[in-house]
Amino acid sequence: MNSEIMGKLEKIVGRDDVLVSRLSLEMYAYDSSPFIHLPEAVVFPKSTAEVSEIMKLANKHNFKVVPRGAGTCLSGGAVPIYGGIVMALTKMDKILDIDIVNETALVESGVINLRLQQALDPLGYMFAPDPASQKVATIGGNVAECAGGIKGVKFGVTKEHVLGMEVVLPTGEVVMLGKLAGSSLSPNLMGIFNGSEGTLGIITRVLVKLTKKPEDVRTMMAVFASLDKAGETVSTIISRGIVPTTLEIMDQTLVKAVDDFLNLGLPRNAEALLLIEVDGHEIEVDSQIETIVEICLEMGAAGYKKAENSEERESLWLARRSGNGALGRIKPAYMVQDITVPRSKLPEMFRLINSIGKKYSITIAQMAHAGDGNLHPHLLYDPADQEEYHRVELASEEIFKAALDLEGCLTGEHGIGMEKLKYMSLAFSEDDLAFKSKVKKILDPNMILNPGKVLNFGPDTLKGDA
Repeated sequence: MNSEIMGKLEKIVGRDDVLVSRLSLEMYAYDSSPFIHLPEAVVFPKSTAEVSEIMKLANKHNFKVVPRGAGTCLSGGAVPIYGGIVMALTKMDKILDIDIVNETALVESGVINLRLQQALDPLGYMFAPDPASQKVATIGGNVAECAGGIKGVKFGVTKEHVLGMEVVLPTGEVVMLGKLAGSSLSPNLMGIFNGSEGTLGIITRVLVKLTKKPEDVRTMMAVFASLDKAGETVSTIISRGIVPTTLEIMDQTLVKAVDDFLNLGLPRNAEALLLIEVDGHEIEVDSQIETIVEICLEMGAAGYKKAENSEERESLWLARRSGNGALGRIKPAYMVQDITVPRSKLPEMFRLINSIGKKYSITIAQMAHAGDGNLHPHLLYDPADQEEYHRVELASEEIFKAALDLEGCLTGEHGIGMEKLKYMSLAFSEDDLAFKSKVKKILDPNMILNPGKVLNFGPDTLKGDA
């Protein structure tokens, strides 16, 4: 990254949108994972044309480019492990069109999820993907990580709500996919980029599907004496033909931390809380919530509470959304994992995680998007204690292997990033990995776009190598 390259970057985006000071580089050296690596510059393109020109320049001069949204990635996906530049897309933040007739919105990748929700709310619509980082996470980042969230059990993850996209390929070409391609007869290649973690292309515009807001909502909390019973209840509810909007589990460690923080009067002696929400027509949701209460009591719930108004409903969800921050009252840092198992195996996975925590003498707080089997064990530690951090890494490895043994997968929404690279060979066959490698090399022949993520390509990978 010499002065000639810096000058060309400044010519593309403007001098004010190229940062090289030490403080600026440190601010973009990390995301929400524990990994830290300094870039050589940070650039802020404001258009697809600028993104394209940057990628052409990167190919000509062979420097690495790491695309970045809001930096909420939890697996190191936005960390510039091999230097080069961080391309921050946060200035590409326009909501270009909202089409209620066709129930779509066209947005630039830097639009914050919550800002889109706020624009849609008065129109009676929503963008269904609802990640916990909604207040800051960008739509482009949601697509790149295929984010899920608390509504995933009913509405699915981000890829189910993407109708089209504009993508700048690693070599600088701009392509339109899905409905933005102008023809439904073209091959659907969007799946390559949904969840690709910025390794195959840079998503600059997204056509998203809008969902009509429900007529009514009912929310409740059920209290259980064990995580097992809470997990079994999730499967029982769905087996009875009810598909709630959300089914979230919080363990006792998390409940106590949140209650210490917010003083919400949560049942601190509960081993598990199950937060449940259903939506739809008023008659429908009243009937569903009563059936769910019956199921919870059948499954041994020690008690339950139905939200009687919007304030009580918001209080319940405040407890869930405050979990990550509240855990800082126990330890200064945590490593949050993101494994997914079949719903029927949730109780077994909860038990295995608890036993792994005891084995390595670490505190693990458990929360889960239980409806779709997505668990988020938070392994708490002190960064100043290297021996404790090592135990957390060993425990994480055992959690990954346990999930795979239960026919699960390494990630539900946080991505592979840097964190789970070494476990890819456990989750995929050699043929699977070879195929993924071929796709990467076709699209990124110079291996300059976000290297060292998802697939183990370093900076010296040679063209044509397997």
